[in-house]
Amino acid sequence: MVKVFQIKIFFLCLLLLLFGCNEQKKNVVGMSGSEQIKDPAESIKLAVSKQETGAYDEAIDILDKALEVNAFYAPAHYQKGLIYEEWDRREEALASYNKAVEINPTYDEARLGLASLYDKSVLNELALEQYLKVAETRINDPTIHFKIALEYWYLQDIPKTAEHYIKVIEFNPEHLQAHLNLISVYERMKNWEKAIEEIAIVKKLSQKTNNQQTMKIAENKFRFIEGRMNLTKKDIKRKSEPPFD
Repeated sequence: MVKVFQIKIFFLCLLLLLFGCNEQKKNVVGMSGSEQIKDPAESIKLAVSKQETGAYDEAIDILDKALEVNAFYAPAHYQKGLIYEEWDRREEALASYNKAVEINPTYDEARLGLASLYDKSVLNELALEQYLKVAETRINDPTIHFKIALEYWYLQDIPKTAEHYIKVIEFNPEHLQAHLNLISVYERMKNWEKAIEEIAIVKKLSQKTNNQQTMKIAENKFRFIEGRMNLTKKDIKRKSEPPFD
């Protein structure tokens, strides 16, 4: 009887041990997944690795799981926007960027994401609005002012275009493209003197960097402006509208 009892005790202990190990295994698996979701930075890294291989749906699923834990984690919404934009799903990208900005109004990268989408959709006024918001926190950033100048140019607000190209040059005096673009801006304003000044600067910077392409553009601009600057309005109209002389 004692021996039978000992055997029963042995099997009972074995069953308890096996059951305990199984539960421990489940808990480890569950805890591992939980930790992955609870660490938002790791979730984003994992999503980015999926994005880089083109597994967009898996990347979005990872971020959605992270957002189930914290729906107000703005970087996850921003990363979803980047993935959707790369995936060419603009509506979803727009919604994700907007959610990130809604959570954090000073989230500059999300606003730049919105501006990128608006640019692609030729919604220049909306893109400009986002760039101007970013400029409030990046006051001395020549890249932002350059983008703002481009938007104003597309919207044909020439004085504002000039204003922001000048800001670019204040922060970066050797910004070749800003100087080059200012030639066209001053040309539109018929400010020939300023246009010629910018041509001289472009030539100097082009020589310094051995940029033959911009040098050629500057020389062509000079010949064009030189032929226009002393013409009357009547002469310009005659040369630019049919019947041509």
